[in-house]
Amino acid sequence: MNKNNSFGKKLQQIRKSKGLTQSKLAELAGVHDKHISKLEIGCYLPNFATLNKILKVLDINIEDVGLNFEHVAVNDNPFYIKSVQILNSATEQELEFYYGLLRQGQKGVDILKSK
Repeated sequence: MNKNNSFGKKLQQIRKSKGLTQSKLAELAGVHDKHISKLEIGCYLPNFATLNKILKVLDINIEDVGLNFEHVAVNDNPFYIKSVQILNSATEQELEFYYGLLRQGQKGVDILKSK
């Protein structure tokens, strides 16, 4: 277990306080139950998509899980962290807008890759 696993410990605490098992949280978030287990014991931090699903199911925001940004993986830079914070507090309409922009950007990347 990662000694600096404040995220996993807090996730477990919140999950239990809401009366959810790892399996039920995984089911509601659309992820494998082993994934929830590995997050809680500190094997790794979730990617944005998984984090967003878990936060929505638990009806909490990123600060509630005590995510310690000092221990975020090297490839998760401050722009990623800020993006997660913005998206976590976005309305449904704002999320649709942001995801639309991301889809357009991905299409552009795909076009450039095919050349």
